[in-house]
Amino acid sequence: MAEKKYTLEMVGEMLREAGTLIIVFAPLYQLFEPHTPGWGIVIAIVVLGVAGFVAGIEVERRRA
Repeated sequence: MAEKKYTLEMVGEMLREAGTLIIVFAPLYQLFEPHTPGWGIVIAIVVLGVAGFVAGIEVERRRA
């Protein structure tokens, strides 16, 4: 039987996965879609993705 996941563990996983998706897909969107915002906005979004990724790691680290 699988181990029960705690809320903080699930929140940490969600933040890490969301951060990873943002880091990967924001620059791809900028490169391949016409009429997109400037690179400054994309870089700010990627920084937010990195912050979410780091927050997810921190949440899981504090849970243990």
